[in-house]
Amino acid sequence: MQLHPQHRIQILGGTVIDPASGLNEQKDVFIENDVIVAVGKKPVDFQVEKTIDATGKLVLPGFIDLCAFLAEPGFGQKGNIASETKAAAQSGITTLCCAPDTKPVIDSSAVANLITDKAKEAGNVRVFPLGALTAGLQGEQLSNMNGLKEAGCVALTNMDAPMRDSRVVMQCYHYAAGVGMPVMVTPLDHALADGGCMHQGPTSTRLGLAGIPETAETVALAQHLLLIEQTGVTAHFNRISSGRALEMITDAKAKGLNVSADVAIGNLCFIDEDSLGFDSAMHVVPPYRSEADRQALLAGVNAGELAICSNHRPHEVAAKMAPFAASESGISVLDSFASVLFSLVEKGELTLEAAVKAVTQTPANVLGETPAEAMGSLKVGGAADVTIVDQSATIELNEADLNSQGVNNPWLHQSLKGKVMATLCDGHVVFEA
Repeated sequence: MQLHPQHRIQILGGTVIDPASGLNEQKDVFIENDVIVAVGKKPVDFQVEKTIDATGKLVLPGFIDLCAFLAEPGFGQKGNIASETKAAAQSGITTLCCAPDTKPVIDSSAVANLITDKAKEAGNVRVFPLGALTAGLQGEQLSNMNGLKEAGCVALTNMDAPMRDSRVVMQCYHYAAGVGMPVMVTPLDHALADGGCMHQGPTSTRLGLAGIPETAETVALAQHLLLIEQTGVTAHFNRISSGRALEMITDAKAKGLNVSADVAIGNLCFIDEDSLGFDSAMHVVPPYRSEADRQALLAGVNAGELAICSNHRPHEVAAKMAPFAASESGISVLDSFASVLFSLVEKGELTLEAAVKAVTQTPANVLGETPAEAMGSLKVGGAADVTIVDQSATIELNEADLNSQGVNNPWLHQSLKGKVMATLCDGHVVFEA
């Protein structure tokens, strides 16, 4: 990151919560260069150059977001790497995995390198590209997986784009396993989804909108689990939306399959009934499902089974002006991510420890030892990625407060509990309230 020279920072008086090391107590944190050098007692000869007073606040590992769309290259009207990573830093995110459905698609080392170079130039947060599983996300030919790995991609995914058939999926998984690349999978049977734009149920019937049944997720998931078992690939199910899908993944893990999963934060907050006013802000992929599904996913986070990602997808005004089904799917999340997370804690829907684990230790485990070996925790010798949060502060975001260029933020003008006071990435203060 092209930032100021490194220096020594002490963070004093905060409550350190680090699920990876089991810490939950008041301690001081000391940073030298880009590394945490002590938690607790100040090192001998530590020459302080900056002090951050964290009294009454939480000191947490930097948050890790496993899926966000940064709009660049190709979608300048929606945002760019500088604007979206600035929003991420304001929400305590220090590491972000960017979706490959840019224009051009991240299916070559050239595009992957462009994104990482632009992120370093912006100097906000660490960005890892997700490489396309198939060339152009067309679902037919394998991408240059080895080249993408060498260019710094941390996983391969076809996002929401359909695959031609299960034979192509199997070939992709065999090859990904061979080059040692994990895959990220959003399970969706496109034939069953059949152009739907929301969860299939009483609400979609009432609105007269084509629905996406839960089986569009679970039927595809069953197929992927069998192919993962056959090929031995390491797989992460990205943005699951139903309680039944979570059950299937939990069972697969119990049987020894190397799989994990996350949920988009919107699916922990909204349900299909929130679309009753034909509000295009509620048009998302995967869709918001029933209250029973939302409760099951919250329980999955509380049990430590799920990571939480942003599923950030910024849009300009025009993208959401069309009728519900014709509008572009997605919500802008990054500006609100931390406050929405801590509001779920405030409401008693998530425990504080589970919420922190779902955005630190669990996603770090998904990324594996390389490159995330030193991320997601506050252990001595680890990366100095730190998020300081005032859990008692109340915020209300207005359009003028947004760093993201996306105007499709469903939490605008709402009171949210919890405010990030400072974010440090690699020992640099990248955001300070």
